[in-house]
Formats: sequence, C-alpha cells, structure tokens
Amino acid sequence: MLVASGLNKRFGPTIASSNISITLRAGTVHAIVGENGAGKSTLLRMLGGAFRPDSGKMTLDDAAYAPQSTFDATHKGVALVHQEITINRSLSVAENIFIGDLRRYAGSFGVMKRKQMAKEAQESLDRIGVKISVKANIDRLNLGELKCIEIARAISSNPTTILLDESTAYLDHREVDAVLRVMQELKSKGITIGFVSHHLSEVLAVADDLTILKDGQFVGSYLAAGIEANEIHRLMVGRDVKQGIYPPHALLPASAAAPALRVTKAAVGRELNDISLQVGHGEILGIAGLKGAGAEALFSGIVGDEPLRDGDLQLDGKDYHPTNPRAAWQNGIAHLPGDRGNEGLIVSFSVLDNLVMARPPAVGPFFSMSRARAISKDLIKLIGIRTSSPDSPCQSLSGGNMQKVVLGKCLAVGPGLLLLNNPTRGVDVGAREEIYRIMRQKTSEGLAILLSSEDMPELIGMADRLVVLRRGEIAHEFASLENVEEHSIVQYMI
Repeated sequence: MLVASGLNKRFGPTIASSNISITLRAGTVHAIVGENGAGKSTLLRMLGGAFRPDSGKMTLDDAAYAPQSTFDATHKGVALVHQEITINRSLSVAENIFIGDLRRYAGSFGVMKRKQMAKEAQESLDRIGVKISVKANIDRLNLGELKCIEIARAISSNPTTILLDESTAYLDHREVDAVLRVMQELKSKGITIGFVSHHLSEVLAVADDLTILKDGQFVGSYLAAGIEANEIHRLMVGRDVKQGIYPPHALLPASAAAPALRVTKAAVGRELNDISLQVGHGEILGIAGLKGAGAEALFSGIVGDEPLRDGDLQLDGKDYHPTNPRAAWQNGIAHLPGDRGNEGLIVSFSVLDNLVMARPPAVGPFFSMSRARAISKDLIKLIGIRTSSPDSPCQSLSGGNMQKVVLGKCLAVGPGLLLLNNPTRGVDVGAREEIYRIMRQKTSEGLAILLSSEDMPELIGMADRLVVLRRGEIAHEFASLENVEEHSIVQYMI
C-alpha cells in the first residue's frame, strides 16, 4: 500500500500541489482525475520519484518512503510511466525496455548478453498483449507502439506498484483494451496501480478507487462504483456538463461547396494508396482508422513532410505541390501533429515563442515583440491556456496546456486549412469543450478542418462527414454522422 499525506509542491510562483493526500490500496486500481493543471502528473511524479515534494510524507507498505529518483523508486518497487514519450530512438527495442538496468546483461569482457535481453524483453511485451517484436526497427514504430514499449519497461522491473500517467493517450482502441486487460491481470496478482486518464470510460471500466484534484487541491477520494461520470465531471470542472461537450452541428455554409483541399488518387509512402477526398471551407471532415491505416501518411503528404508517390493535390482550386512543411504553413495549411512534445513544440522555449514561431510577427524586416505579446495574450485568453506568464517555458505546463499551445500556434497563422491529429489527446473534459467550441467557431468563419482521431465519440460529435481508412485505402464514407454509433465505424476499420 502506498500512502501520501500532506504533499506540497511549488514551481516558482506556481503551486502545483497543495496538501494532497492519497492512499493506493494494495492490489487495487486507483485513478487520479482532474482538469489540465489540476496537479495529477505532479502527484504521480512525486509518488514515482521524479519530483521530490517540498513537504509532506509517504509510506510504502507501512515503511517510510522518500525516493530520491525514479531509479530509486523502481528499486523500491514503484515504477512510473511518464505521459510524454521517453523512447531513445538510437537504441533497440530491447535496450529501451531495460535502459535502466543494462548492467544485468553485461557478460565477460563487456560483451552484452543480447539474446537473453531480447528474450526477456519480448516476454515483457507479450505480457501486455501487443504484437511488437524486439527485432522491429524502432524508427518505424508509431506512437502507440512506443508507449507500449514504455509500459513493458515498467513491467520488466517486477514492481509492486505501477504508476501510469496518461499511458493510454497514444493508443488506439485495441491497444487501450489490451492495456486495460493487463491492468486487471496485474491487479489480480496483487500489484497496485495508480493511473491518470482523461477518458472516464477507462476510469470507470477498471478503477476501484478514484481521487479528484482541482487547481492543485484535493477534492475527494471515492469508490469508483459509487460515483457517476456526470458527478466526476462536475467535481473536476466545477459545473454541470450533462448537456454534453460537443457544440451542435451548424448548417454548413455555402462556402463548404467549394473545396479548400482536393486530394485525387494520392499515394504516400508505404501506408497510403489511391486516396481521393475533399474538404470544403467551413467543414470538418473526420478521418477514422487504426494506426498505420494512412491518416498520418496523408497529413505528411499534404504538409510536404513526405512526397506523393502518385496522385494530385489542389488547394482552393489550384494545383498544389508541397515541398516542405514551411511552404505548407506559408500556403495557409496549419498542422497539429500527434506528438506534441517532439513535433509540435520546442518545450524549452516560452509559451510566447511557441505561439508565434510559425509566423513571427514583424515590422518591416524586424521581429516585433510588442505584436508577439499582443498575439500571445489574445491566444492565451481565447484557448484558455493556463500559464503564469507568456514567458514561462512550455515544459512548465501540464500536457493538456502544451496541447493548447500547439493549437494556438496553428491558429496564429490564420490558416485556411487545419490538419488536426488527435487534438484532444491528454486533454481534460473542460479543455475539450473549449477546443471543440473554437473548432466550430473557426469553421463558421470558413476554416476547413481535417480531423484525424482515435476517439470515436470525438469524430461522431465533431465531424460533418467521415471517411474510414483501412490498410491505406478508403473503406467507407459517412455522408452524415447523425445516428451513427461507434461500432458502425469500427467495423470498417478492422
């Protein structure tokens, strides 16, 4: 049993945790929920040794517990899986799994016991039910597969407690189901699990207990079986969200009849083959599909990350030949990538710098700091970015607020076409409402949006039309999402 009492943590002027207490009962699953910036990740990182609390105390199985690092916590039986991807792409799959304990496989004269390491790494992967080979080229694995490797890393140390910080955020529905099954299996073996998730369906499916945080404060701990999703939302957000988080579908403007983007028989890389679709100004076109089905390849082709093998693109009725992402942004195409930490942000830069970097405001040939401050101030207010200052580094923000900064960067260029790859990944219910409201507002002003998401309710709630990709081709198109249910979409994905 892991118990924390009166934990406090401050980062400069920001109070991340104030007098937080929590009990993770042995052999149970304990969910920690709250809005972005509520202090969930900070609490998990204190429990897992990544942060040291400024005050308060912890015990593990009734013994004093004060880990000096994540390595120390792991040695004591507490393994932490971070929210952001921590894979080293210069290492193999097996080396990434045992990155903290490679000495275990050191043989005579410094020769690594690679066969033994590969065998045990594969066993860890197999335990979480994912089909990843230790022989796989790590550069060809998608984000969900990389996250599964991190979970396998945690399991490989045979911990008594595992802490999962938004570990399902990068997974598709099959991978999520696999991880939830693993959590249940580990619980049955007496392992304690603490996890953070913004998907209450996951929380209520596996959690025995849950703790709600708000603005770094403890709201309460509850038996999961005794509280409903609407009540959890109310306690998290501070208001009732029974009416739903998706804005009503508006009638498409007449401009939607004019394609902002037309894709004809496009083929990109090894994933995408012979795709034809179009999205009009003022329209949200949803794209569903499992990882590797072609959505990310399509986005790469549109923004010029990867050249088209075949086919044509037209932007506002004119032939469009993207050469690189910078040219795409200059042509009014903004892209919110699936991996905000590595592709969407420079996390050591300030909020202001990240918001204006795609199109730095200038007066003549000179960068205008006054205009940059005005733009960042407006975007921080519009999107609801929680930051103590525009000059704060992005790495000081919660994951959801980092996501808002990436969205702000996209909107700062005044795009005509916006490509969204899982825009609410790692974002709480209140922030989702804000993002969805902005999407509707911008489409009413003529913005065209391509929305790729692994969140089926999001696609149903936000898309005007939907195409389903399977193995690089369009398997089905829904002309309307009215009365469409999740299983109706999923059947075309698999």
